[in-house]
Amino acid sequence: MGLVRRRAGDWGWDGVAPREYASGAERHTIIGADEGARDVELRYFRIPAGGASAFESHPHEHAIVILHGRAEALLGEEVAEVGPGDAVFVASQEPHQLTVVGDEPLGFLCTALVGRARP
Repeated sequence: MGLVRRRAGDWGWDGVAPREYASGAERHTIIGADEGARDVELRYFRIPAGGASAFESHPHEHAIVILHGRAEALLGEEVAEVGPGDAVFVASQEPHQLTVVGDEPLGFLCTALVGRARP
Protein backbone atom coordinates (compact mmCIF):
# COMPACT_ATOMS: atom_id res chain seq x y z
CA MET A 1 0.00 0.00 0.00
CA GLY A 2 1.26 3.46 -0.85
CA LEU A 3 1.78 6.32 1.55
CA VAL A 4 2.38 10.05 1.69
CA ARG A 5 5.33 11.22 3.78
CA ARG A 6 4.78 14.86 4.82
CA ARG A 7 7.65 17.31 5.00
CA ALA A 8 8.23 18.70 8.49
CA GLY A 9 10.36 21.74 9.24
CA ASP A 10 13.02 22.98 6.86
CA TRP A 11 14.37 19.66 5.55
CA GLY A 12 12.80 16.87 7.56
CA TRP A 13 9.87 14.49 7.16
CA ASP A 14 7.24 13.29 9.63
CA GLY A 15 8.23 9.96 11.14
CA VAL A 16 11.79 10.03 9.76
CA ALA A 17 14.73 10.10 12.17
CA PRO A 18 17.90 11.24 10.42
CA ARG A 19 20.99 9.07 10.59
CA GLU A 20 23.88 11.30 11.53
CA TYR A 21 27.43 10.62 10.37
CA ALA A 22 30.64 11.64 12.18
CA SER A 23 31.31 14.09 9.32
CA GLY A 24 28.18 16.06 10.23
CA ALA A 25 26.23 14.75 7.23
CA GLU A 26 22.69 13.40 7.66
CA ARG A 27 20.70 10.74 5.78
CA HIS A 28 16.91 10.70 5.95
CA THR A 29 15.35 7.57 4.46
CA ILE A 30 12.02 9.03 3.38
CA ILE A 31 10.71 5.89 1.66
CA GLY A 32 12.29 2.46 2.06
CA ALA A 33 11.73 -1.12 3.17
CA ASP A 34 10.20 0.01 6.48
CA GLU A 35 7.46 1.74 4.47
CA GLY A 36 6.83 -1.35 2.33
CA ALA A 37 9.06 -0.46 -0.63
CA ARG A 38 10.40 -3.62 -2.27
CA ASP A 39 12.61 -2.13 -4.97
CA VAL A 40 13.62 1.49 -4.41
CA GLU A 41 14.51 3.84 -1.56
CA LEU A 42 14.17 7.61 -1.60
CA ARG A 43 16.66 9.36 0.66
CA TYR A 44 17.48 12.98 1.49
CA PHE A 45 21.08 13.81 2.34
CA ARG A 46 22.33 17.01 3.95
CA ILE A 47 26.06 17.67 3.84
CA PRO A 48 27.45 20.66 5.74
CA ALA A 49 29.50 23.40 4.09
CA GLY A 50 33.07 22.22 3.59
CA GLY A 51 31.99 18.57 3.52
CA ALA A 52 31.66 15.82 0.96
CA SER A 53 29.81 12.58 0.42
CA ALA A 54 31.74 9.33 0.64
CA PHE A 55 33.95 8.54 -2.36
CA GLU A 56 32.55 5.21 -3.48
CA SER A 57 31.76 2.83 -6.31
CA HIS A 58 29.19 0.03 -6.21
CA PRO A 59 26.98 -2.17 -8.43
CA HIS A 60 23.79 -0.10 -8.07
CA GLU A 61 22.89 3.09 -9.89
CA HIS A 62 21.80 6.37 -8.29
CA ALA A 63 19.52 9.14 -9.48
CA ILE A 64 20.12 12.42 -7.61
CA VAL A 65 18.29 15.78 -7.63
CA ILE A 66 19.96 18.75 -5.95
CA LEU A 67 17.50 20.68 -3.75
CA HIS A 68 19.73 23.35 -2.21
CA GLY A 69 23.38 24.35 -2.13
CA ARG A 70 26.06 23.72 -4.74
CA ALA A 71 28.56 20.91 -5.25
CA GLU A 72 31.24 19.55 -7.50
CA ALA A 73 29.99 16.18 -8.75
CA LEU A 74 32.80 13.73 -9.47
CA LEU A 75 31.58 11.04 -11.87
CA GLY A 76 34.39 8.74 -12.91
CA GLU A 77 37.11 11.14 -14.03
CA GLU A 78 34.75 14.03 -14.89
CA VAL A 79 33.80 16.89 -12.54
CA ALA A 80 30.77 19.14 -13.02
CA GLU A 81 29.39 21.87 -10.76
CA VAL A 82 25.74 21.25 -9.86
CA GLY A 83 23.08 23.26 -8.04
CA PRO A 84 19.36 23.43 -7.24
CA GLY A 85 17.21 21.58 -9.75
CA ASP A 86 20.09 19.75 -11.41
CA ALA A 87 19.75 15.98 -11.84
CA VAL A 88 22.74 13.62 -11.66
CA PHE A 89 22.90 10.01 -12.83
CA VAL A 90 25.54 7.74 -11.31
CA ALA A 91 26.15 4.60 -13.37
CA SER A 92 26.86 1.16 -11.96
CA GLN A 93 30.47 0.82 -10.74
CA GLU A 94 31.17 4.52 -11.40
CA PRO A 95 33.39 6.16 -8.76
CA HIS A 96 31.49 9.18 -7.47
CA GLN A 97 31.46 11.89 -4.82
CA LEU A 98 29.71 15.21 -4.18
CA THR A 99 31.87 17.95 -2.63
CA VAL A 100 30.09 21.02 -1.24
CA VAL A 101 30.99 24.33 -2.87
CA GLY A 102 30.43 27.58 -0.96
CA ASP A 103 29.11 28.40 2.50
CA GLU A 104 25.68 26.76 2.24
CA PRO A 105 24.97 23.11 3.13
CA LEU A 106 24.15 20.78 0.25
CA GLY A 107 20.80 18.98 0.22
CA PHE A 108 19.77 16.37 -2.33
CA LEU A 109 17.33 13.55 -2.96
CA CYS A 110 18.83 10.23 -3.99
CA THR A 111 17.30 6.94 -5.10
CA ALA A 112 18.87 3.54 -4.52
CA LEU A 113 17.77 -0.09 -4.59
CA VAL A 114 16.31 -1.41 -1.34
CA GLY A 115 18.28 -4.69 -1.49
CA ARG A 116 21.56 -3.20 -2.70
CA ALA A 117 24.98 -4.30 -1.48
CA ARG A 118 26.42 -1.73 0.91
CA PRO A 119 29.95 -0.44 0.25
